[in-house]
Amino acid sequence: MPSIKHFIILTLLSLLTACVVPSDENQPVAGSGLQRLPTDAEVEQYNASVDPDDRIVCHREIPVGSNIPKRVCRLVKDVQETSEFHREQLRRALN
Repeated sequence: MPSIKHFIILTLLSLLTACVVPSDENQPVAGSGLQRLPTDAEVEQYNASVDPDDRIVCHREIPVGSNIPKRVCRLVKDVQETSEFHREQLRRALN
């Protein structure tokens, strides 16, 4: 019969394994299918070889419900399209 001590140890081990985080946010998480984000140098190199609308911009943003900033990279044209969409939605809501 498991004792309270075994239960506490098992609970602590479960909590510790749930808190495992990759040491470098730019490295892919093994088995998760997530791609790593490009480094600043890779972004600069890519941006030097493409049209202005195809350039990548990266910044840190704080997701809703969190205080931990994440690095987000998006194409300039996607940022512009999203901004235009939100402006249009705001115009519709205010009319």
